[in-house]
Amino acid sequence: MTEMWQKMDKCQAITGIADGVIDIEYARHIWRLDETWIDTVSKKHLGSTPKVFWDFIKRGQKTGNELCILSRELFETIEQDQTLISGKNLQDFLTWVECFQSNAAFILVTHPLAKSVEMKLLNILKKYGVLSENQDQALLDLSITRKSNAAEEENFDLFIMQKEMEQPDFDIVEALKEHSRKHAYLKYRDPFSGGYSTDDFRERLNSKLELPDYFLPYADIIGQFDDEEKDWIELQEEFVFYRTFRTERSYESLYYLERFLAGLEESLKLEEHELSYYKKDDLVIFLQTGKRIDPSLLAERRQEYAMSLHSGVLTLKEGNEAKQWIEANYKEIVTRVNEVRGLAAYRGKVTGKARIVLKIQDQNNVVEGDILIVPMTTPDYLPSMQKAAAFVTDEGGVICHAAIIARELKKPCVIGTKKATSVFLNDDIVEVDGFSGFVRLVAPL
Repeated sequence: MTEMWQKMDKCQAITGIADGVIDIEYARHIWRLDETWIDTVSKKHLGSTPKVFWDFIKRGQKTGNELCILSRELFETIEQDQTLISGKNLQDFLTWVECFQSNAAFILVTHPLAKSVEMKLLNILKKYGVLSENQDQALLDLSITRKSNAAEEENFDLFIMQKEMEQPDFDIVEALKEHSRKHAYLKYRDPFSGGYSTDDFRERLNSKLELPDYFLPYADIIGQFDDEEKDWIELQEEFVFYRTFRTERSYESLYYLERFLAGLEESLKLEEHELSYYKKDDLVIFLQTGKRIDPSLLAERRQEYAMSLHSGVLTLKEGNEAKQWIEANYKEIVTRVNEVRGLAAYRGKVTGKARIVLKIQDQNNVVEGDILIVPMTTPDYLPSMQKAAAFVTDEGGVICHAAIIARELKKPCVIGTKKATSVFLNDDIVEVDGFSGFVRLVAPL
């Protein structure tokens, strides 16, 4: 990805957008973008026509779908071909890399473009007299996409399976096997987190599955919009969908790449996850010659990894150097307080036990009625969001995933608190006030 982001001319040729990423950092599985860059690009494109945004999204979806096909084929090749150090496997890998990098060209620039559309809609709402205190709610009403993302499709498929189980000749084992083949990757968000197993899906079949309401009405003001203004509404919906789509394709591709590498490791009796710590050039040499990297270098990479890209200059840090850099730049001291405040994404007030979820695999700890507190939600959090009574996030804006799902499930939600995951502890009794945006500690652990 970093190779692609360094090549602004190539990114422009792929995306059709001339604004490349200027400053970005990665540490502890979190990407951090320069907010000034996002604001600058967003304002620049306020004068762009809808066609500019539609062309960008269509290009991105085409590239993402191609990556999806290539990623599954990459793994299937390893399953079928045990001649592992081969020219074919090398070519398959290089083809995957090229497509993965093309998809990466869209990932970051999506943020300012989506914000530009959001800003355009806010200006339209102002034109029709929507008061500033009501604009966020109106924008949410205009942001309910009618296109299902992959996690919602998985939930629908499992919902149908639950109904089909009532038939006497239904083969649950075969159905779960096929369901896992299609949807297992949705659990993959962190390296080596793996995918959903058939047991994961079987457990959910024993619970009450519900379908969100995807067809909520827009704000009443929409009836006054002219045709061009309605085009901006459709773009808003499409960006809500596409922001999820692009990351789904990225994680799906990495899930299958990891399985591809695991197949190599198993057949060649290498250390588990060894190849996952190889860089692209290391893997190319390995697939050409079978040459492995130095074990001491591998040990460094396993400890910690960080990168920064500033004005086209890429800096990589590994091991102790990465640890020291992260501690110096991202050390945060949070004082225990009784409340935090964010943006009320869906109204309502509810009290329950706090459940802090920092990794996707930890959502299995969420039970009915918990208050789900996370850095941010992604589509694969849907199972725990359906159990939770309310959601609280550190990050996110009015069209973030948590805000949209809160609207669909009609559950109180407060987003953008910045520090809720650090302030509260598991089993604290907290109150989520979806009217004021406050999250308060009622009774500590």
